[in-house]
Amino acid sequence: MKRNRDFLRYLSSITHRPCTYFPEITAPVEEAFLWNVNLSPRQTDEFLARGWRHVSSYFYRNSCGNCRRCLPLRVPVGMFEPSKSQRRVLRKNAETEFKMFEPAEFAARYIKKSLLLYNRFLRVRYHRPPCDLNGYLSEFFVSPTRILVSALFIDGRLAGNGFLDLGEESLSTIYFSFEPRFSSFSPGNYSIMKEIEWASERGLKYYYLGYCINEISAMRYKGLFRPAELLDFDTGEWKDIDAGDDGFENR
Repeated sequence: MKRNRDFLRYLSSITHRPCTYFPEITAPVEEAFLWNVNLSPRQTDEFLARGWRHVSSYFYRNSCGNCRRCLPLRVPVGMFEPSKSQRRVLRKNAETEFKMFEPAEFAARYIKKSLLLYNRFLRVRYHRPPCDLNGYLSEFFVSPTRILVSALFIDGRLAGNGFLDLGEESLSTIYFSFEPRFSSFSPGNYSIMKEIEWASERGLKYYYLGYCINEISAMRYKGLFRPAELLDFDTGEWKDIDAGDDGFENR
């Protein structure tokens, strides 16, 4: 398979539905379902570089030609430098322990605590009903890609954990949740910086943060990890965020 081939495009269909972020817009979302498939690390790099995201076996791309507000964002890990506020987060977490796990090991040791944490996060942040164990396992522990689990421990307790895709030269965050009572530690931002550090130490090139939507304050933080690149869906090229877009807040 040729590098950078958009192989998911040939497996996908377009579904028109109200946009999750802007309900007044009908979004033509590209979708694909990959059942009983194992993607290679190179294929993982390829779909990430083309702006695809996924949850379990469901792959999607918000490349809507009538909007273009969902912007895939990635950080060249070898060039990342924390901002002043991000350095404060690092200092605040001087005693926080960061670990990476294979999914089976993490599940064997922490699945019950992780599910409780996830459900508290859903309730406090989004007022959503709880997820059961089967749903949690199928959504985050079943994947056509190789996944890893990142975890934060504060005072020896699980404080947050995330799920990531691992490619040949890429690491991509899928989802991260944390114990709400530890929110003062900025666990989401801290985890991103430690995952970028982990990727850099292993010679990876890119850390993908998913879609950055500048109009939504809860997602704008992604543009604060610099330097960063945004994918131009029209040209298929990744462009420096500073050179191509000055609409993100700086700290």
